[in-house]
Amino acid sequence: MTSENDISEWNKQPPDPDLEQDLGYDLDSWEVTDTHCKGEEHLVFLPSSNRIRRDNEFIVAHPDDVCDLFDMI
Repeated sequence: MTSENDISEWNKQPPDPDLEQDLGYDLDSWEVTDTHCKGEEHLVFLPSSNRIRRDNEFIVAHPDDVCDLFDMI
């Protein structure tokens, strides 16, 4: 359940917040690689090479499921 204090805090946020300063996100670049498996194309997203990669830091997606958000504007 949302309290009035939560709503008040939400309303104090700027309409276009800075992702790092206002929201506390740690932005990072990811590398995208095309790969083929069993005749199907997939995209593999990996953290930038200047970071130590953990075994579970990757995303595999079908190209139809990925879009460039800048193209959506």
